[in-house]
Amino acid sequence: MTDQRPVMIFHVAYRLDPEAKSASGIRPLKMRRAFEAIGYRVIEISGRHPERREQMKRVRQQIRGGLRVDFVYSENATSPTGLGEPVTSATSLTRDIKFLRFCRRSGIPVGLFYRDIYWNFPIYTQVVRWPLSTVLRMLHRRDLRGYRRAGIDIYLPSMEMAKWVPIIDRARFRELPPGCEIRDTVSDAVGERSERDLRLLYVGGLGDNYRLHESVRAIAGREGVSLTICTREAEWQQREPEYRELIAPNISVVHRSGEGLRELYDEANACLIAVEPILYWTFAVPVKLFEYLGHGKPVLASDDSFSGRFVREQEVGWTVPYGSEALGELLDRLVADPAERQRATERAREVRHEHTWEARARRVAADLYGV
Repeated sequence: MTDQRPVMIFHVAYRLDPEAKSASGIRPLKMRRAFEAIGYRVIEISGRHPERREQMKRVRQQIRGGLRVDFVYSENATSPTGLGEPVTSATSLTRDIKFLRFCRRSGIPVGLFYRDIYWNFPIYTQVVRWPLSTVLRMLHRRDLRGYRRAGIDIYLPSMEMAKWVPIIDRARFRELPPGCEIRDTVSDAVGERSERDLRLLYVGGLGDNYRLHESVRAIAGREGVSLTICTREAEWQQREPEYRELIAPNISVVHRSGEGLRELYDEANACLIAVEPILYWTFAVPVKLFEYLGHGKPVLASDDSFSGRFVREQEVGWTVPYGSEALGELLDRLVADPAERQRATERAREVRHEHTWEARARRVAADLYGV
């Protein structure tokens, strides 16, 4: 029996890793599965250079032979196109973009998720030394020129990021933040616990981009509030001296991942992302924000950040200026008013269905193909 599902092409210029732990590896896997979940037959182009070369050659022939494709969706890597894997004799820095241009010239709409613009900031040269940083920046710009010539629509984690992306006409940008998976916890099934305590959870890193010091200071020793920080053990060992004088008995640090997080989400009745709002966070979108939402937890987020704007606009928690005094006042209010927390929880459980990975895939299909 002929497969009657509509067809889309899913393209990445690297190998998909089913065991990926980082956001950059997880996101393309989630989107790939989401397109299938909403009813598409997905033609996947991924893998090492030789594999992609053969896949693109075959798909070109199929398109020339009359294959009907609704649209192409691609996700770039944090490295320039073609360098998302070890360099070999089969490496090409142009083949993938040429394929996207071929699809566009064949009348197929093409959208590409542009992951990060870290390379366009001065700090990049502190991480990647000269002359390599100069070469890589040239290649990133060449990628953008290739997208522009091909007439590709560019998806960004947030529209705030658009101001930092050169070369591309702003009219070609669209917003496509991460999605979430709906995961009901024990507290969802039994309802909000009757006690007044506010049990906060933070899951993520503690590096220079994730400074929690003021939040920890506000929570430490505060009556009716507790915080669990879940971070990698190696990272905590590195950062523990910075937090040593701030930690109090109502703050615990654990190291869990995967299914080991379920118990933490069961115990929490709100989640924390009130990190120091550096420039990066005005446009960067943390995946953990949507992980929190997927678990139906309201969120405390910092003002002057994408997360803070999202939480405020969606009414799924509280946006607060980053500082121990302002956060402390909010915490006292929430401890005194469990009903306010319950309203935010109910709103989070409602809104999360609009932000699943499947919702993101439907957004792309509507943008590119109009369905």
